Amino acid sequence: MWRLNEFNLSHKSHTVVRLAVHLPQQQPIVYQDGQEAQAIERAALRKTTLTSWFELNKNDPSPHNISYSDIPQHYVFDKSTTNWKKRQCGGQNVIGRLPVVRILRYSFPNPFDSISN
Repeated sequence: MWRLNEFNLSHKSHTVVRLAVHLPQQQPIVYQDGQEAQAIERAALRKTTLTSWFELNKNDPSPHNISYSDIPQHYVFDKSTTNWKKRQCGGQNVIGRLPVVRILRYSFPNPFDSISN
């Protein structure tokens, strides 16, 4: 197999699955100029890995004890149907990757004292 800086490229150990994190109804939308309306319509129908995970937990009791970051070890996200499907085999070499979420950048409606009690 090809080498880059003398590292073998054919022996990769793990697959990394990037998982979406977003607020409700605020998933990112990609669009081209002049096609904003169509992009919004498509985004309303499309599910992300996060919204599909909530739907999976609502409809199926088996993943209730699996955290969101561990779901790729047990399920595969099918991009064509935007649903999680039970993994047949090979989940031990899969890592779910969550982005860093900085909650201090956002303002919340209640002061901290009211939610700490």
